[in-house]
Amino acid sequence: MGLQSTRHQSTRKRSDRHAQKPLPSETFRRARPTEQLMSHSSPYPAASEEPPTPILRLRTCLIRSLCEGDAESTAAQANNPRIAKWMRNAFPHPYRVEDAFKWISIATSTSPIHNYAICRPDDNTAIGGIGLKPQDDTRYRTIQIGYWLGEEYWGRGIATEALSAFSEWTFEHFKHVIRLEAEVYEGNDSSTRVLEKAGYAFEARHRKAVEKKGQIMDLSLYCRFRDGY
Repeated sequence: MGLQSTRHQSTRKRSDRHAQKPLPSETFRRARPTEQLMSHSSPYPAASEEPPTPILRLRTCLIRSLCEGDAESTAAQANNPRIAKWMRNAFPHPYRVEDAFKWISIATSTSPIHNYAICRPDDNTAIGGIGLKPQDDTRYRTIQIGYWLGEEYWGRGIATEALSAFSEWTFEHFKHVIRLEAEVYEGNDSSTRVLEKAGYAFEARHRKAVEKKGQIMDLSLYCRFRDGY
């Protein structure tokens, strides 16, 4: 189940304003039959590059940077009201392939990369996302973290393994960061359990802090600290 992730911090309007650059591909391959079909039947570009090398190879999933070839599978998994209900309104619903392409362009334009795809380990197909939102000024030692996962993959331990490993990776690669924090809407018990299993502790409840589709809800804050703090 997704958190109010940093992955989709842009609305469709904002997405159009961002300059985009794709990640460099390491090798190229012949298009698979499905991609050849897309080139004739889809208004969107067919994937022609290998997915980026994973930053994490886990038992239940891979975590890697996004690429244009992820647009179809990302939209297919994200276009789900049971996911969108726990996300910020910047996460589109309905979630179209066009939205996926816009998000991929934004996510791959930052340096360093902060937002990644959660992928199946057998064929590298994107089934979710996980990402970071660095804070600034006096809060520069804090990074917000969030994720979402396609519904058909819930209950398999994928989110817990991905969040735990990605949190450790974040501390390793962002040496200045002491604190990771995640926000959870009231009622999102699945994400609460995932966070606790991944080493996050409940810190605070912000009463009546958010409104989603006319419903006023509490917002819970969970955090995890670098070892030694």
